[in-house]
Amino acid sequence: MKKSYLKYYSLNLKSQISNLKFLFLVFCSFFFFSSCEQVPLSKIKAMFDEKDADVEVADSVKFIYKEGEYARAIVTAPKVKRYTKAQSKLEFSNGLLVKFYETLDMISVLKADYGVNDDAKQLIIASGNVHMENAKNEIMESQELTWNIKTKRVWTDKAIRIKTPDNIINGIGFDADEDFSNYTIRKVTGIVSVDDDNGFKE
Repeated sequence: MKKSYLKYYSLNLKSQISNLKFLFLVFCSFFFFSSCEQVPLSKIKAMFDEKDADVEVADSVKFIYKEGEYARAIVTAPKVKRYTKAQSKLEFSNGLLVKFYETLDMISVLKADYGVNDDAKQLIIASGNVHMENAKNEIMESQELTWNIKTKRVWTDKAIRIKTPDNIINGIGFDADEDFSNYTIRKVTGIVSVDDDNGFKE
């Protein structure tokens, strides 16, 4: 079996730790020059959310997940936050785009407004206007979708809508391969047929 590995590329990596140190010096200088009264260090620290000291921010990020010599998936995001004390948790705070490939052919696309990567479990949980499309022009929409990088599966327990050239299918729960070619809707709640000549029909 071919070994999979993840490459991480980032541009303009900037640590919020440096920013906090700078702001800390600014506040210290302000209190020193504006008053002779000693300000307790605890009050200065209270001005900051200390968890931010454990966050690194990267702009214009690309992850390439490879299998053998070919890319299997490429994840891009305008901004990523890395939580250094949370098992290298990654947060795609401004959304993400995932393109899945078979050899050199793109087979499906996933995009969402927000995402979180759990490196320990090899999961990416996408949420907010989740949109997935395959090579057959079928579209799945939901508010949440989990991608298991290791097993190459995607799923959700939430409400979903699948648009095909012939039907619009509403349901609860969804399971599929990451290429979105074979999928299962756990509970179908409604089907609307599409008539190319007369529009929709029940």
